[in-house]
Amino acid sequence: MPNSRINTLLPSTAHYIRLALGRGEIADHSQRRYARIARGIFTGLAGRGVAVLVSFFSVPLTVRYLGAERYGAWVTIGTAMAWVALADLGLSSSLTNAVSEGYARENDGLAGDYVAAAFWSLIAVAALLMALFFPVWRIVSWDRVFNVQSPQARAEVGPTVAVAFTIFVLSLPVSIVTKIYGAYQEVSTANMWSAAGNALSLAALIAVTRQHGGLVRLVVAVSGSVLLVNVISAIWLFGYSKPWLVPRLRRVTLSAIRKLTSVGGMFFVVQMAALILFQTDNLIIAHYLGAAAVTPYSVTWRLFNYTMIFQVLASPSYWPAYAEAFARGDRAWVCRSFRMNFSLTLGSAFLLTLPLIFFGRWIIRAWAGSAAVPSFDLLLCMGIWSLIYGATISQSCVLASAGRLKGQMVYSISAAVTNLVLSILLVQKLGLTGVIVGTIGAYVTCVIVPQSLEVERTIRA
Repeated sequence: MPNSRINTLLPSTAHYIRLALGRGEIADHSQRRYARIARGIFTGLAGRGVAVLVSFFSVPLTVRYLGAERYGAWVTIGTAMAWVALADLGLSSSLTNAVSEGYARENDGLAGDYVAAAFWSLIAVAALLMALFFPVWRIVSWDRVFNVQSPQARAEVGPTVAVAFTIFVLSLPVSIVTKIYGAYQEVSTANMWSAAGNALSLAALIAVTRQHGGLVRLVVAVSGSVLLVNVISAIWLFGYSKPWLVPRLRRVTLSAIRKLTSVGGMFFVVQMAALILFQTDNLIIAHYLGAAAVTPYSVTWRLFNYTMIFQVLASPSYWPAYAEAFARGDRAWVCRSFRMNFSLTLGSAFLLTLPLIFFGRWIIRAWAGSAAVPSFDLLLCMGIWSLIYGATISQSCVLASAGRLKGQMVYSISAAVTNLVLSILLVQKLGLTGVIVGTIGAYVTCVIVPQSLEVERTIRA
């Protein structure tokens, strides 16, 4: 292939790095998107570096401070709280596409209507959740739900669930702030706020562990710090950065709510299926093997999540860029950018996965202690899963940005049901390894092939 053709297909990395750093003039929408994607990845790398440091210090601190059972309970509560995010009914995800449409059309009023509709809808959802949850919370034996045995863990787990639920629900309305930054392709700003939240969370964690504050205070310190930073970010966004987006109640329109909920409903189903697919593992392990068994599985899962670092950094920038490009009819840019993103994601995941398979036990023992050390079989299966997921996660970004979610709903639901059945069956026969084998089997049989075909149809339509 001639060099001119290569230069046409693949953007000059050095050129867009210079543009991302503010050096040079941006000539068109394509260059602007690449420059903002590069800036988002750079700041995401810095922000992720802070998150890695937080994780690096927090895991050994919490495992050794809480012990295997209480740490397992904490992780399991966090997993359960991830289900609370479903209560946004997909509104925050649909907001990314809606505001990106307003941005592409240079229509600030349209974007503001969508923001107001999403914000006040989430306020109503949060109020309803609080009213429904606490009467139920009072009658549930939470120590039995999380299968904890020690007196200290049994005394703490109920109040911890209540506090964690409250913080997550209060976070729902301000969750739209990150989506707004993304829709305006200002992921670098969102990354800086995220880094600040992670840093404050680590400081609060260290303070609580030194003062022996207990599990409840640990949740307040870690989750409450992130909520506080998100609230400050929202004040800055609506008060100074983009005051035309202030979510005034009078700006809520039925048409905006209808559009957000129609797309949001599909996001909701996909997110629900994804939670069943990815977040039931700890609950299944806690039920069948005990809360202490969650520790090696969750620590290993967290370690292998770092193998998808490129896509984690790139997706928040690619999604709104794809959405804007689709709104402008620029499918050629989407196709070119997806190919590049897919190759980088798969290549980086492979390079990071291989050493973790062979040296993961030593790394985890030094990092989190002997209570968190997994078997080699679990490491190998986690490595296989990382490659499979890394190969397809960038595809979901394209489909989400295009609003092509009907197919994803079918793939995700079938994979979720298959995963749940396989994991329950295999955990009783293979132990911890059986759970990740169930996830791999579900994803391979239900997602990879149909999703790949749909992505090709989407970018070539």
